[in-house]
Amino acid sequence: MAGSATTYLERAVLRHTLNIANYTMPTGIFVALDLATPPPSASAAGQEVAGGAYARVPAAFVLGGGNTASNTATLEWAAATAAWGTLGYFELWDAASGGNRLYWGPLVDPSDGVTPITPSIFTGDIMRIQAGGLVVSAF
Repeated sequence: MAGSATTYLERAVLRHTLNIANYTMPTGIFVALDLATPPPSASAAGQEVAGGAYARVPAAFVLGGGNTASNTATLEWAAATAAWGTLGYFELWDAASGGNRLYWGPLVDPSDGVTPITPSIFTGDIMRIQAGGLVVSAF
């Protein structure tokens, strides 16, 4: 899964690197799941799953080759207690709820990193993203 920086993060880095205002590193990173439509963009969040025991999950990342980073451990959401709908995207936030959106991207097949996947989550289903399966690219 490849991700892109949000407008918020791009502006924060620009201000920080040009000595306009400091950017404080987040104390945690949390992965959100979005429905397939409407898609998120650099400036607007997608429609995050709500209800059915859904909650953002914490994640840690490690630098990879080139300008990428990936999750260090498998990410696992609680079993859905109601249907979540059809997923299409992920977002990285600096808080378990609310907060600032940092990155976003489509859910893609980890075997090729390109083919979109849109899993439908029903009652009892558990969503997982394997270690190294969520890749974020530098802007």
